[in-house]
Amino acid sequence: MPILWIVHRDPRRRAAIARLAAAPEDTVLGAPGDPLFDAAPTPEVVLLGPAGDFEAELQFAHRAAPRAGRAAWILLPERGHLEEVARLFDTLDADVLAFPPDPDVLRSRILAAPERAHPLPLSQRPAREALSGRFGRWFADLELPQLMRALDPGLADVPVLIRGERGTGRGLLAHYLHAFGGTSDGVLIHVACTPRASAEEIREALRAGARTERAHSACAVWLEDADSLAAPVQRQLLRWIELAAPEGALPSYRVRWIATAADEPGGPLDPDLQQALSGIAIRIPPLRDRTPLVATFANETTRAWCAARGERPRRFGEDAIAVLEEYPWPGNLREFEAVVVQTLRAGSADPVRAADLEYDGRAFAPLNALEVGALIAEAEEGGAPAAGHPPPAPPLLDAEAMAAELAPELLDPEAMEAALLEEPPGAERFEPTPAAEPSVGDAALKRLLAAIDHELRNPLSTIRTFAELLPERYQDAEFRGRFSELVLQAVQRITGVVERLSQLASLSEPSREAVDVAGLLEQLLDERRELIHRRRLLVLKELDASQPYARGDAEQLRLAFEALLHKCLDLVPERGDVYLASKHHPSGLRGEPSVRVLVRFHGPAAEGAGPRVPGLSPADHAVEFAVAETIVRSQGGVFAIDASEGNETVIVLDLPAPG
Repeated sequence: MPILWIVHRDPRRRAAIARLAAAPEDTVLGAPGDPLFDAAPTPEVVLLGPAGDFEAELQFAHRAAPRAGRAAWILLPERGHLEEVARLFDTLDADVLAFPPDPDVLRSRILAAPERAHPLPLSQRPAREALSGRFGRWFADLELPQLMRALDPGLADVPVLIRGERGTGRGLLAHYLHAFGGTSDGVLIHVACTPRASAEEIREALRAGARTERAHSACAVWLEDADSLAAPVQRQLLRWIELAAPEGALPSYRVRWIATAADEPGGPLDPDLQQALSGIAIRIPPLRDRTPLVATFANETTRAWCAARGERPRRFGEDAIAVLEEYPWPGNLREFEAVVVQTLRAGSADPVRAADLEYDGRAFAPLNALEVGALIAEAEEGGAPAAGHPPPAPPLLDAEAMAAELAPELLDPEAMEAALLEEPPGAERFEPTPAAEPSVGDAALKRLLAAIDHELRNPLSTIRTFAELLPERYQDAEFRGRFSELVLQAVQRITGVVERLSQLASLSEPSREAVDVAGLLEQLLDERRELIHRRRLLVLKELDASQPYARGDAEQLRLAFEALLHKCLDLVPERGDVYLASKHHPSGLRGEPSVRVLVRFHGPAAEGAGPRVPGLSPADHAVEFAVAETIVRSQGGVFAIDASEGNETVIVLDLPAPG
């Protein structure tokens, strides 16, 4: 027999209902306001007899329904009050039987109530299992203590705020909380929030969602992208959460508010609304911080995909996993899942190799042997990059790791040496002028001064132009905003130039020590890994670690290479490529041994641009390159730069090396 509560004002009626129901000894009997129900075990069936003006019974149902959870309710009013009781107790999914009920009917309803409340219909089981399986794949690597609290049925009315980047699974988590967190008997109302959504539109969305099913004792409201709402709408939403939902919108007694927002605490979400929603706060980290999940997710998603179609199990090979682990995944798990599914749909390879990866109908593998070979070959000829340049690669790919993908001739030691030893385009500019003493020559000094002049003149011109217009357009709020924005950018640019020059001016006489150039470049690239990932740059490096040492000042050379890489990465457009190589040269510096460093990249293309005019490339007047040249020459080295047609820039420098 289920656990029963029998509630009626009249003790004699309570006893009569107990006899009719054949209630067991542990049944709890009391009046609507009786405090004994506060400490009583959670019921499976509540027998409530409305009487008088029904106010006490309505108050009891309002207090007890959230605690009773999935309990079945049976209302036993007088025969003449059936319609009125059904109207007033509209949010209870209850059976209404006139008093006195037929004992057999009453007992059958009581016995059937737990079976009706708990088992899940066959029609809903596949969706629930699919949700559970998807949740397991997406969050297998995470420990989320707050999620465990959110799944506690006793906390099913506590608001939940889920933060994370798009594609991390915020919506999946909202669905999972509804299905397994105590509100699954009711409906999940999805409200897609946008900057233009009004409070009335949200109110209507709540009403429409509540009308999709019968009234229940609980429901969940998922506010997707709540932080995108306008400030006044957020304030109205705050009042609904703190006080009461809009009239007629949410008939359930227990309402759980679930909000998803960007991973930006202190961002556009109203601070008071954030506090109201943060009864339980959950943050989902981006996929780039969850690298160990990549292999598991790929193979588990593959297993589920194959099982759903009755196919033999397949898996992803190590080379494919390596590519997937290196990619920054701006779209997070949703983008990752799309790559896995589209790759499986496109072919039947087992194991799936890097070359098999596909996304949006194109090869996802970052490097194609023929295209890369053509790219490097054309770059050495001074031409433009090959048309149809492949999608961005995982940054910082070593030559050894790419051996299976790159053209064999590119990795041949003799071809590598030839690429570093031959003179690049514009060879006449790369011929060093012999000097008895290492010094910054007049030409280098002029280039430094010209770079400073250019870097300062442009932002100062911007400030002057806007300052002249400010008096006559001061009343224009848009102009004032634009003025503030551009002046701040100009000041930041000037500050950057001053900081570079300050670093240069603070240098003392360089020391002569062994400097691991290859190791230094590796370290500097690793420090910029996040930037490279974010901009989806392809950095192809071939750094010779067999004879990496040059003679010079380690601190000053670090500053030079920092300035050099900073400007190179800044000039390369998003999804662009940079080629970086180093090689010991037995006679590269005035007939003496050197470590030669070569950097090649393509800057932003100017649409419809004709032949290059010397001196107009951004690389020609970059103060960072001038600073790097000044330092390299002070170490006894040579530095040359050529910005050719096709928007290609080639930088070559030689540093003294031990014999």
